Amino acid sequence: MTRPTSDPQTADLHQLTRISLDTHHPACQVCGQPLNEGDDITAYAYRAAGEPAYAIGYIMCGADIHEHPTVFTRGVREYVLTGHIGTCSNTRTQSTTFVLLDPTAVVTSLTTTAEPHVHPDASTPRDPTQPTQQGPTPLLTAIQEHVRSDGGSPREESE
Repeated sequence: MTRPTSDPQTADLHQLTRISLDTHHPACQVCGQPLNEGDDITAYAYRAAGEPAYAIGYIMCGADIHEHPTVFTRGVREYVLTGHIGTCSNTRTQSTTFVLLDPTAVVTSLTTTAEPHVHPDASTPRDPTQPTQQGPTPLLTAIQEHVRSDGGSPREESE
């Protein structure tokens, strides 16, 4: 029987160990590099308030060459984790599931805030950076860019 812990992060990391990566073909979401069992990865995990379990939102190369997630959501407990890919096999169904092993928290965002907390002892020294916000495209500009001179849609083919 597992003893309850007073440290919520320890309990979360216990739940995140061996969590399914929810893919049959792991690949970096940023560069598309295929990932295999044993490869180091960075993963984004989240759990909405009131939900009992975490889910993996996406994974990235573990070489730490890509920017970490930077936008966090109030009402969602979020982690940026480092670890590596493992597999769990189900002999009954003859299936294999890719899982996260040895998760280490790099960034945490609590459900009560959208602000990230960068862990000082994390394996990466890089802080998350805020993305540059681009304003919405003015309506007239969007219309001019997407309409043909004859008034048709740019994807329509002429007959």
